[in-house]
Amino acid sequence: MKEKSLVKNVIFNSIYTGLNILFPLITAPYVSRVLGASNLGLVNFAASFVNWFVIIAAFGTATYGVREIAKNKNDQSALNKVFSEIMIINTIMSLLMFFIYIVIILYMTRFQSDLTLYGIMSLTLLLNMFSIDWFYQGLEEYGYITIRNVMFKVISIISIFIFIRNSQDYTIYGLISILATSLSGILNVIYSRKFVKFSFKNVALLKHIPRLSIFFSLTLIVSLYTNLDQTLLGLLSTSAAVAYMNRSKTITAAAKALATSISNVTLPRASYYMNTDKKKFADLINVVPNFILWITIPLTIGIMFLSSNIMYILGGNQFIGATSLLQIISPIIILGPLSSFLQNQFLVPTGNERYGLVAAILTSILSVLLNIVLIPRYSFNGAAVTSVVSELFAVLSRIFIIKELIQYKDINIVNKNFYKYCFSALVMGLIIFLIKSIIINPFVELLLSALFGASVYFIMLFLLKEEVTFLLVGKLKEKVKFL
Repeated sequence: MKEKSLVKNVIFNSIYTGLNILFPLITAPYVSRVLGASNLGLVNFAASFVNWFVIIAAFGTATYGVREIAKNKNDQSALNKVFSEIMIINTIMSLLMFFIYIVIILYMTRFQSDLTLYGIMSLTLLLNMFSIDWFYQGLEEYGYITIRNVMFKVISIISIFIFIRNSQDYTIYGLISILATSLSGILNVIYSRKFVKFSFKNVALLKHIPRLSIFFSLTLIVSLYTNLDQTLLGLLSTSAAVAYMNRSKTITAAAKALATSISNVTLPRASYYMNTDKKKFADLINVVPNFILWITIPLTIGIMFLSSNIMYILGGNQFIGATSLLQIISPIIILGPLSSFLQNQFLVPTGNERYGLVAAILTSILSVLLNIVLIPRYSFNGAAVTSVVSELFAVLSRIFIIKELIQYKDINIVNKNFYKYCFSALVMGLIIFLIKSIIINPFVELLLSALFGASVYFIMLFLLKEEVTFLLVGKLKEKVKFL
């Protein structure tokens, strides 16, 4: 199979990941004002609750599937077999968790007041049977994934503005949100016949279970320190606090989209190079952190300075109270993609995912303990502090594992480029501060800060002769000459 352009894959996956996050941001101002923080919090909590069942239903196939498809993409027979086996496992687990979920919501009084909402959320588990993005990612078919995603997102955005008319329409909002992210799976399965043939013949499901168990455990444990806060806020605080946390995480997730798209795209390529070309693998591992930091450091500084503007524009006065939450939690924009990179682009391709599991277990224990202590006292701000501390620990523990246990010393995140990003971002922050001290209108402040802040950041990096900036400028010059 012909090797695809890594740059094009990054662009397509950036659009794909960005749309998944941008979708709620586009609709957030309207939905927040129509539903209100409390009703929006009910939907967020229900989504958070069903997500735990989805994690179990997926059983680690999202990451494991990418690696296995990438390894077998040049052998059609092996590709057909591994695709069928992972698909069957995913279907069995999805149906099992669907029935368990239905029993729980029917017999536990905690869910009786919003049984319709929780019933609608069960569709997520049924549609998870058709969730095979791992297949297209393994084949590096990011163009198809992106086009499909754009189509369903546009339909969903239109549906929200048509059908969400008052505060009692939160169940309809929950349904639209599910269909926006999950319904496309049916189209995925149909289109997959172009590349692979599904068959029950000679399938060997059990051989995948040991490795899948590691990937599943890792996903579950990572979710404990990334998503448990919303569930605990729903149980220990208010539905408004859940909405605040969900909105802040939606914003930070949007900021992380570009960085994670780079690391997600390099997973199949890293897995392929690990088996075919160790030098290319080493080169890939060394360059990806610079791209991540090049994007995430200025975004973090920008969001810290503009948090009140962002919260007001996306949620109105009801969400101004979450300004401090967004400021506190913004460092995960840097830490989250770095943790994902260390896990998915080094530990997974090299077959050392078990070490990542250990790091995730320790991080989750820390997260749970901090959440239990801080949420009752500090509510959503306590949950934000926990998120940042947990992500920092996740990064540091994986660096320790890679350098000290695996003895791979060449990986270097804090290098001369890192300091250039920090210095340039701080200069950018000063410009934003000056704009905010002069301009009063929050919309104008945000627009001018984004425009001038980004310009100053890029100019500073260019003057400092930073590598990624020079690489991108060179690529741009080549394109211009070609045109």
